Amino acid sequence: MKTAFIGSIVFTTGLAISTNVFSAEGEDASVLEEIVVTGLKRDASILTTPASISALGAEELSAKGISDISEIQYLVPSLQYGEFLGRRQVAIRGIGEFVDAPGVMVSIDGVVQAIASSSQLAQLDLVRVEVLRGPQGTLYGRNATGGTINFISARPTDELSGHIKAGYAEYEHATLEGVISGPIGDKAGFRLAANFLDAGEGWIKNLMPGETDLMMGEKSNLRLTLTADLKDTVDATFMYGRSEMNGPWDHHSMIVGHYDLGTASGLPPIDTSTTPPSDVLFTEEPWKIYSKGPVDSDREYDVASLELNWAIGEMNLKSITAKQTWFDQNHISADGTSVGLFQRTSTAEHDTFTQEINLSGVNGNLDWIVGLYYMDDDREASFFFDFPIAAFGFPFANQFDFQQPFFDTTSKSAFVDATWTVSERVRIGAGIRTTDEEKREAHNFAVRLKFPGMGPVEVVRFCGPGVFAQEWNESENTIRASVEYDLNDTSMVYTTYSEGFKVGGVNGSECAPPWRPETVDAFEMGLKASLLDGASDLTVALFHYDYSDFQVAQVIGIQGSITNAGDAEIDGLEIEMSSILNENWSINGGLTLLDSAYGPFLNTDTLRAELGVLENEGNPLNYAPDTSLNIGITYETPLETGGYLTMSLDASYRSRVYYREFDQKGDSTDPYTIFNFNVNWNSSDDLYAGRLFVRNLTDKDYVANIQGSNTTYGRQGTWNMPRQIGVEFTRFFGQR
Repeated sequence: MKTAFIGSIVFTTGLAISTNVFSAEGEDASVLEEIVVTGLKRDASILTTPASISALGAEELSAKGISDISEIQYLVPSLQYGEFLGRRQVAIRGIGEFVDAPGVMVSIDGVVQAIASSSQLAQLDLVRVEVLRGPQGTLYGRNATGGTINFISARPTDELSGHIKAGYAEYEHATLEGVISGPIGDKAGFRLAANFLDAGEGWIKNLMPGETDLMMGEKSNLRLTLTADLKDTVDATFMYGRSEMNGPWDHHSMIVGHYDLGTASGLPPIDTSTTPPSDVLFTEEPWKIYSKGPVDSDREYDVASLELNWAIGEMNLKSITAKQTWFDQNHISADGTSVGLFQRTSTAEHDTFTQEINLSGVNGNLDWIVGLYYMDDDREASFFFDFPIAAFGFPFANQFDFQQPFFDTTSKSAFVDATWTVSERVRIGAGIRTTDEEKREAHNFAVRLKFPGMGPVEVVRFCGPGVFAQEWNESENTIRASVEYDLNDTSMVYTTYSEGFKVGGVNGSECAPPWRPETVDAFEMGLKASLLDGASDLTVALFHYDYSDFQVAQVIGIQGSITNAGDAEIDGLEIEMSSILNENWSINGGLTLLDSAYGPFLNTDTLRAELGVLENEGNPLNYAPDTSLNIGITYETPLETGGYLTMSLDASYRSRVYYREFDQKGDSTDPYTIFNFNVNWNSSDDLYAGRLFVRNLTDKDYVANIQGSNTTYGRQGTWNMPRQIGVEFTRFFGQR
């Protein structure tokens, strides 16, 4: 039997499409096939779930080469992605992550990532990706105010099978992937997957003679999954994974230059009527940089997890135990000029243990789940700045040394969530989670001068001698409530209220109390419907967020810091649809409209320090474009020579995106549209497949992140990747 395949198999509403040409026997080929998701910690259909969820299935992920958040953002309109010196900054509906403080939770096979940056292992052998939008404070708890992204990997197969995939793309990207899966006896199975990327050419061109280009190097991932039926009612899944990446994978380009900006570092202003002198060069051109000095990164992630499922009568007990380690080191010249003023080395090590236990069941009209969660997260970090010239008013070259010998968190939480079926059409849901955290942290900040003929000498240590240490507790109760009503057999409406919170933390550059946790109250009303006898579906959601102690990332001097901006509000509308037009054509689309605003928020823009303290009330939030739109169209046809061909074109539009709170055009990226094109061929015997792809078809540039400070000649940030054309070829074996 041939497995159904279509070009855009799973749309933003999370439904798979079957067509007349390629449907399996017995399937109704003109209807959208439901995908069951587990984002709410029990199996549920998207169209019957009172929450905004998008799901991408294995076929679409493979057909479009999607495995990472940076690519998923083009199919989920409320998702925004950027990077800053290796840190992933993920936002949903304008709420995101910064300085290793997630606002969108990321998990791999139920294992929560302490920070989203460690989720590179997700880029391998996936069966599904689920994106939950809106606060998930009850079922997921801390740091899920924006939502949750769940990566679910493929499981062992009943028969021996696998594939080998090889690819090549522009910028000398050579890829290799292998998967082998099968049984071990009658009650166990294994699956081993690995991939490797050798990027031999950087797509950020370094204009400094003799210096290397950026955004290149090697990446590898490996995952071993073992499953076993221990008893008739007990099964176990063990997973070990490892990711590595090294090379100059970071860039910090000059996005907006200010030649006449008097810099805090001591560099003189440049007359804007003249060409910059040869000893101070920088460029605002996309995908180009002046970067003096070595750039390198070394990142390693290891995870081992054990999942146990035990059927106890009508109940199910699930346990997920995991141990993760994350090492992240990068060195970069971070000023974006030919001076090489900032030689920045950052090192972070994370050691995280998590344990989650859930008990769920259905008793009559009550569908319920209770759970316990424990996390022990130990971190240490350092930021080292080496200034090869005299800067910041010091008479000699100097060094800034930020050390965080420990930042340890112990988090404990318990939750209960239930849905009661009142009648054939009405369901009521409610849940509550209580979280308690203990934190201890220490840091120091020293300045050293390089006196002539001597090594670096410490001249000042902020926060007093030794380290500045603090201990504190945070606790929060978060609730949710929902009402669902079935309009008919194929459509429903719902309304929900949910709460979320993001934990507080400490700024390593300050001798001050921790910044406070962020909390949100969220209201949502939605419609979900299957239309035209199942050939189309439609989801609509209206939502309102009310934030307290809203957290904002800033750059003050040379160091990033977090502050509580006070109140903030977000109002939005989301519309998603997908439809089979005929046996060859299908379409999908999604639209998000946002209206976001800071409440009263006084702050100083260091790029306009002469203006003093500014009131930012009413300014749009960071990472919150007013309009997000994605449209996809897919055409598929059988070939006379056998097999079939699928072509898909996806477009993703974002209106202006602001990255700082001051409502300045220079702190934003212009509206942009990204087109991605894919052509997939499958042989008639299902043994061979090929893919031709063009990422960023029109070679559109946009700014993915901005950091602004008065230490150099403007705003630095990161660019999206330029156009890339490539091919892949796959050989399958065994049962698909």
